[in-house]
Amino acid sequence: MIKQLLFVFIGGGFGCVLRFLFSIWMNTDQIKWIPTLVVNVLGCFLLGYFLSLSHKNILDSHSYILLGIGFCGGLTTFSTFSVDLFKLTNESNYLGALTYLLLTIILGFIAVYSAYYLGKQLS
Repeated sequence: MIKQLLFVFIGGGFGCVLRFLFSIWMNTDQIKWIPTLVVNVLGCFLLGYFLSLSHKNILDSHSYILLGIGFCGGLTTFSTFSVDLFKLTNESNYLGALTYLLLTIILGFIAVYSAYYLGKQLS
């Protein structure tokens, strides 16, 4: 159990750092939720791919814990997504909120789905 917690900790740390770098790199005053959307879709894509590798026994359980649970968990930002959505609705920007909500859910699902099946085909 200690080894698994260490893998989650290490992977999560790298994911959080990458998320922070994305927020600096992609920061815009017009659409503040773009970096969150990008890391959530990227995280969904990567998690779908890691899941496919895990199901084919190409990725062992420790690697999946490091990359899937740790890294993708640190990279993706559901809580930040929720705060961004709250801010948009609190500012009465309902069209922006709806756009952000739908894009996050739809693109996230498409990313997981396509990466999972891509991983099954490539490995």
